[in-house]
Amino acid sequence: MDASPPSRRTQIISAALQRFRTHAVSGTTLRDLAQAAGMPIGNLYYYFKSRDDLLLAVLEECERELDVLLDRWAPLAPLDWLTAYFDWLLLDPEASTTLGCPFGTLAGELRALGHPAAERGAQLVRRYRTAVVRQTAAAGIQTDVFMAVQGVYTVSRILADPALFEQSIREIRDGTLPRQPQATL
Repeated sequence: MDASPPSRRTQIISAALQRFRTHAVSGTTLRDLAQAAGMPIGNLYYYFKSRDDLLLAVLEECERELDVLLDRWAPLAPLDWLTAYFDWLLLDPEASTTLGCPFGTLAGELRALGHPAAERGAQLVRRYRTAVVRQTAAAGIQTDVFMAVQGVYTVSRILADPALFEQSIREIRDGTLPRQPQATL
């Protein structure tokens, strides 16, 4: 049986999240959001009372995205968890350099804007960081993988260099995770 199509509200949130990640919150008007969602601007107010209500819904979607990732990796042993984490980071280097960290970029912008939702964004990043730190500690790894990855996101985004992102993440991964023994023929 096919899944039902996403609700109009869900489509708006998805369009807003994509727009905020590509053009930033400060670079996005309600008209931009309506256009991205394929509707007249007045229709946005049917689903969201204000831009801030929509922004909170976008943060909730980011929280849901993080929950999905963490739930997917929860049954894994620490080294397998970290391997899955690095694999996830390497899924789309191009997006990483245009969008930045899927959670940190939005949270950082909210803080810079002095937005009332900044603390909620910070809580999201704390949860993300705590999960990575917990797994690296459980694996007996001393490297602060989370901070290293965030630095790579930042510099690669500034330089708009997906190859730098991919190379740097691979270097962090290879320098952090133990090497698998090579099979002999």
